[in-house]
Amino acid sequence: MNIDQKHPISWSLVERGADGRKVMKDPALTKPFLYHMLEWRYAKLIFETDKLRLSPVRCWQDPYERWWCDRLFNRPGPLLGFQPYGSCWTTGAHDEPRWRMAGFGPDKETPIVRIRCRVDAMVNAAKGLLENGAGSGFLGCVQYRGEGTLVRLAQSVAEGSKKEVTRMAATMLLHKRRAFKFEDEVRLLWLDRQALREGVYIDIEAKTFINQVMITPHASSAETADIKREMKTFGVPCLASGVLKSPR
Repeated sequence: MNIDQKHPISWSLVERGADGRKVMKDPALTKPFLYHMLEWRYAKLIFETDKLRLSPVRCWQDPYERWWCDRLFNRPGPLLGFQPYGSCWTTGAHDEPRWRMAGFGPDKETPIVRIRCRVDAMVNAAKGLLENGAGSGFLGCVQYRGEGTLVRLAQSVAEGSKKEVTRMAATMLLHKRRAFKFEDEVRLLWLDRQALREGVYIDIEAKTFINQVMITPHASSAETADIKREMKTFGVPCLASGVLKSPR
């Protein structure tokens, strides 16, 4: 299926298992670091369990994501029966509004932190899934389209070939509306045909996979001190964002 003549996603094969399982990487991903914002209680859990969770795309709360997933995976066509899972990251590192968007809401119990990892570490983590599950992993940059284009792409899936169907699915999951372009999003995706489960977990060594933790500038001084103290146990650099500090 020809998704886009002008801006194609040209996947590169990183590793293929003996049974055809594979990890693919988008060559457009050229920056060395990826960032992910989450509540401290969940970041701490990654360090305590040495596991990175990919959540089912079908269960993402964003109404647009639910609409897009329904158009792709819940209609007759080559993608019917696949279960997609994902983890959303960004290459953006210096924008203060990200802290506000991620950090405020009635369900927040602990301050937001930002974890950082290298792209090659993410690819290696995806390779680890090949040893434990029959599926395919993809790491790629989200592309941003007009809504009309997205509708046409979703309609074209039903006409797509059943060859390289997981590559088709991953490519489609890397498309969002232009309104989200500021996110500079990168997604780690896993697709398989197993029964839907509450998440796919990647075994990692968190203290080497994550090479920096940054604390939101909106945390109190007491919260910042507590997180820094707890992070000493894991031996990973932890600092507070200084984006709101006044120049001297």
